[in-house]
Amino acid sequence: MTQQPCELEEDRFAVTFHSFGEATALPMHIQKASFQVFPVVAIAQNLVRLDLTVVNNVVEGDIAAKLRMPLPAGATICRFEFLREGQWYPAVPVLAKKAKEVVYKEKEKGRKVAAAAQVQGNVFEIEVFPLKYKSPSQCRLWYSHGDPRLPFNFDSNTEVEIKRQQEQDAETAAEALGACIGDCFGQRHFACHVPFVQAPEVQAPRRIAVLWDTSGSQEGDHSRRFERLRGLAGQCPSATFDVWTFGISFRRELEAVGVDEVIAIVMAIAYDGGTDLTLVPSIVAAVGPVDAILLFSDGMDSLDRRLQVPEAASPIHAVVDHPNVNLSNLSSLCLATGGHLLKGDYLPMLRPQTLLTHVETDQDDEAFFDTESSFKCCPDHRLRLQWPVGQEGLWLCGTLGDVSKLSGKLTAGGLTKEFHFDLSTAQVLQSSAAPLLGYLFAREQYKAVQRDGAAMGVDLTSVCAELATRYGFCSSEATLLMLYDACQFTENQIDCPKDHPAHAAWKASQVLSGPPDLTGDLGQPKTKQQMEIVTTLAQQLNTYMKQPILPTEVEGGSGSRACGGGGKGGGKGLGAAPRMGAAPRMAMARLCRAAPPPQAAENCMAMARSESEDDCEDSAMCGAACEAEAECMAMASESEEGCMAMDNEDGCHASLSRDGSEDGGSVSGGRKDCESYVQGKEQGYLEVLRKALTNDSWPEAYKQLRGENSASPSFFLYSADLLLSHLPQNAEVAARICTNCLEINLQDAQMMRSTGYFLIKAGQAPLALAVLDRVREIAPVEPQSFLDGALVRALDLLSGKICEAQLRKALELIVVVLTHLWADRFQEIEWPALILLQMLIQVGDREGIKDLWPAALDTTLRSSEFSAGLVVWLGWDTDNTDIDLHVVEPSGNEVYYSNPRSSIGGHLSKDFTQGYGPEVYLCKNPPAGQYTVKAKYYASHQRSSLTGATSAVIWALQGGPHPELKFDTVRLDRNKEMMDVMKVSVAGCSGGGGGGGCSQPRQFHPHSFGIH
Repeated sequence: MTQQPCELEEDRFAVTFHSFGEATALPMHIQKASFQVFPVVAIAQNLVRLDLTVVNNVVEGDIAAKLRMPLPAGATICRFEFLREGQWYPAVPVLAKKAKEVVYKEKEKGRKVAAAAQVQGNVFEIEVFPLKYKSPSQCRLWYSHGDPRLPFNFDSNTEVEIKRQQEQDAETAAEALGACIGDCFGQRHFACHVPFVQAPEVQAPRRIAVLWDTSGSQEGDHSRRFERLRGLAGQCPSATFDVWTFGISFRRELEAVGVDEVIAIVMAIAYDGGTDLTLVPSIVAAVGPVDAILLFSDGMDSLDRRLQVPEAASPIHAVVDHPNVNLSNLSSLCLATGGHLLKGDYLPMLRPQTLLTHVETDQDDEAFFDTESSFKCCPDHRLRLQWPVGQEGLWLCGTLGDVSKLSGKLTAGGLTKEFHFDLSTAQVLQSSAAPLLGYLFAREQYKAVQRDGAAMGVDLTSVCAELATRYGFCSSEATLLMLYDACQFTENQIDCPKDHPAHAAWKASQVLSGPPDLTGDLGQPKTKQQMEIVTTLAQQLNTYMKQPILPTEVEGGSGSRACGGGGKGGGKGLGAAPRMGAAPRMAMARLCRAAPPPQAAENCMAMARSESEDDCEDSAMCGAACEAEAECMAMASESEEGCMAMDNEDGCHASLSRDGSEDGGSVSGGRKDCESYVQGKEQGYLEVLRKALTNDSWPEAYKQLRGENSASPSFFLYSADLLLSHLPQNAEVAARICTNCLEINLQDAQMMRSTGYFLIKAGQAPLALAVLDRVREIAPVEPQSFLDGALVRALDLLSGKICEAQLRKALELIVVVLTHLWADRFQEIEWPALILLQMLIQVGDREGIKDLWPAALDTTLRSSEFSAGLVVWLGWDTDNTDIDLHVVEPSGNEVYYSNPRSSIGGHLSKDFTQGYGPEVYLCKNPPAGQYTVKAKYYASHQRSSLTGATSAVIWALQGGPHPELKFDTVRLDRNKEMMDVMKVSVAGCSGGGGGGGCSQPRQFHPHSFGIH
């Protein structure tokens, strides 16, 4: 049947499907969507199946893609399947962290993989790799919810089919008094629906605190909120209001005012920046004694942190009127404090909370006290209960065992009401709908655990994870992972489900070989042989420290070079291979020209990555080779642009907007779908903002441009950087602008790295630490995730602010980099990690901290003569990118990939051409003078379509008794762009000794230092 209009259009979400890639705004076409509902009227729930047929009509080749899907509030994906060669393959529930690791590894190996994960709140994401060109793929997901209506808007070219199971069982369900049973998950489950009972009495509060979220995602038309506030004030004529606003910080706006003043101040609010829900306990403490707290927020923290329940809080009532909402967060907060979820008007907050106080069964005493009884109930019938009941009612559910009768007692203020259920006559669900009972039981247990954990301040994540993996639904702890072949299950030590087509082959492999040893696999501990590479690097570092200046060391960097000398690929640092000569280069160029596409493109990109055109500019010896190479590199550049979408794995994620529009706008604002970067677009708005800075009209200009670019992360990054560079005293405002990136509805590692680096630059290192720690959760199989966490902690430690816990955490992260295996493009990432390790160990030694050397590392890795006179560390936020570190020493000698050693002991690490870096310049005894640090954007094979540029980060440390630490970021937009990014002045020694430079007293670079 065709798609029918929904009764409430505002409850519909538009479906789009994006791939990763700068040039692919909407490459995925959803050919068909089939929406089938299996209603269970007796318990007011529905099991919903959504089948999608998608096709890549735009991008040639295999690409990775993601579908971003906000489900109705309170729903969760409980099954995920993919059709392959005529068979449906079910996903398996796996802990979220492991799922990320497996997806990363399988993509690195070029094998098929897919996953369905909860991003935050009611927003879910399906990742698919590979998605072939013009080859339709079918996937299927299931979710449960109380609303049977189609919640999505599809593109007009999408064929939409809606099926509903006949509801002929409605009368039978009514006679069963809201009870049903069914077989699923190997047991007979039951569920009984207890309707909400409203308390008759009204308790009008005299003082109400309004907590208003002013983050960027909350901007919108709040007229309905204002109308309901006036309705509340009309019922409480003597009530006064305090108004508090919060985003990444909080403040009190008004105290003891009327509703008109509340509305006036809220209407004047400038919405901007991210959301830090960890502030809520501090806000509530600052609010002090009030009768009620009214929270206006979608409950979504920018870093997906859980809301903690404040101690001894007044009842907190949360307004739920957003299309995207973290209902679990808000529900836990309200129910634990005696508040209400307000999905309509605000008058329910005037009534006492409705509670389930008693559950009774027909069990005998022996079975009642038997903890192994097959009858399980949520809420637990053996406990004295004070179980909050929301307006949607309550479900008594569990596994049936030998119980046939069940009753529950509700108390609503002075009113008491009992409900009785006879399970022996309850409706029996068919196999198609029966799994709903298991999902409902798991969901209610999950909610109870979350609420109890929040109320008690106890981390019950492991219990939530066990529930999600046992019943196979998406949560923040568990992901539904799609693997296809037996070897994928075996290599990743994941049990293959019985209904999976590969189960028999997997079972046979288990019998024959047993579980594999994962040591030496990506993201896993290195083997003993692999650790020998780390030992070799440590020995080379120790050798350098003993003799930083080699007897035959001659400074390079001047005059012409033959083609066979240094150059890109020739200055590879430790263990580098020699550069290709002229004849082989000519041969490769001929191969590039002769090969048919796409092999020609692949050959040319390979040569372009390994050969620098700089090497040809000054040499007359290689004329023919240089011409051939230049032509080859031109071909590579063209082919890279054409292949960008295939190679890129950073980019826009699909999003389901509430009203069918691309920006996800809604009555009360909402989180935005991201917008791909358009090269050069920033020049227009940056010019407007520069003029605004000169004529004091920044707020007005920024507000207008923000509305036009609210879905563009690059706009916020460029704008924040511009404001900070012109007005360093407005660092907090710049940081707030930058955190808008975190509000855009995605959790992208590259974008979050850019945000974290800028926050450090703006002096907001505690928030930067939280952002970079979140990156480590999102990208746990990339060494940069661990190095960034160590570096941001090192900022404080190396600047003299010692915290032993942070020091040990930094060392723990470095140990992971050293002892785990990473993708080949990160080869020798252990070298910079060893340098940072030695520096932090020295910090601990100076402070007298005992037993600091990590137990997981052999003591032979320690350099007894380590001394870091000057360390310059260059990293970047985009994978598969080549940025080069150049350091011009006081003599004018330039140390870079073609000239990696200098006569003063300057030493440059490996030239990373594909990863995130870092490249590190090390000089044990730097002579006095000025050192100029440059960054050259040599090439990117994966340009980010979100942030618009690669952010390069530079850390410069001068050692000695008074170390100086500098940090800065630059945004590199164009290939081959060389930028001066930092100047470091090393002062001479006032006294004798040392034989090298001597550090001056610490002088921090403006807004460029560590955690305060």
